[in-house]
Amino acid sequence: MSASQRRVPVRYFSLMLGYLSAQGVDTAGLLNMAQIEPARFEHSDGVLLPKEVDALVVTAHQLTGRTDIGFEVGRLIKLNAHDQLGYALLSCSNLDHMLQLASRHYHFINELFTMRYRRWLDRGEVVFSPVVAMPVQTMRFAMEMIAVSVQAQFQMLFAPDTPAYEVRMAMPPPAHHARYSRLLPVRFHFDEQALPGITMLLDGPLLDHPLPMALPRVVEQFEERVQTLRHRPVPDAGWGEYIAMMLREVHGQQVTLEDIARRMNISARTIDRNLKKEHLQFRDLSQQVRFERAQKLLAQAQVTVAQVAEQLGFSDPANFGRAFRRHAGMTPGEYQQRAASRRGA
Repeated sequence: MSASQRRVPVRYFSLMLGYLSAQGVDTAGLLNMAQIEPARFEHSDGVLLPKEVDALVVTAHQLTGRTDIGFEVGRLIKLNAHDQLGYALLSCSNLDHMLQLASRHYHFINELFTMRYRRWLDRGEVVFSPVVAMPVQTMRFAMEMIAVSVQAQFQMLFAPDTPAYEVRMAMPPPAHHARYSRLLPVRFHFDEQALPGITMLLDGPLLDHPLPMALPRVVEQFEERVQTLRHRPVPDAGWGEYIAMMLREVHGQQVTLEDIARRMNISARTIDRNLKKEHLQFRDLSQQVRFERAQKLLAQAQVTVAQVAEQLGFSDPANFGRAFRRHAGMTPGEYQQRAASRRGA
């Protein structure tokens, strides 16, 4: 499924528009600026294209100047907001059962991300990963919306005792990061050096905790209904753009093809095969992104070549210098001098 074929249900963005309207935002004007017809939100089963999601997110930030909209929307998303899947999730026997069901059918919630769940005896891991290239602002909005919505849903399920678990978000701490500390006992960590996505770590006893509305037959009926529907989306177009996005979002380390394959829960061979269809190679993309970042860093005032080498994951500035010269045809110092001249001009 290509990026142009993916869909996101409007029901989540209806919550966003409702929240913004309550804050005094002209949502009709927002939709007009984003070039989206209001009629698209009249039916709960409506969908938005990725480019329309981008337009909504960018326009909302422009109109409000706020960085916390994804956080606020996440707080509003309850389990029953997920339509039929939501009621099936509420009917699971325990959290382990719920996470298994959600990971199998996450494409009914969001086709721009995948959800992977793994369980060991004493712990579990949930990983949300983007599967299409998207602007940084949109991706971070989506990551906050996902992470906070999970916290809100767990809080509802286990009230009044909110469970403790770890959430690692691959992004810099947002301007409103202090608000995450108020979601204790859930512990949020921000890391811009990790591959884009969200990782949740949960203890075994929490996963085995029985849920209050368990109705196994409801889950079975849902599974029977979706057997004939579309399968979980797998990224199979725009691979070069997608891999470049993943690489651009990692700072301070050299990411391998295997690292990205593990994050996507597919084989490195699959990525390599799809890149070759676009006449691309992972090594070339990695070098391209790495030296794009090098040029941006070197163009900044008061930055040393050694600092840039360290940020790019080079153990020795001399190795960085030789590699940069092969790529750019000049040394890092010469590039800095030219950048300083341009700033002066």
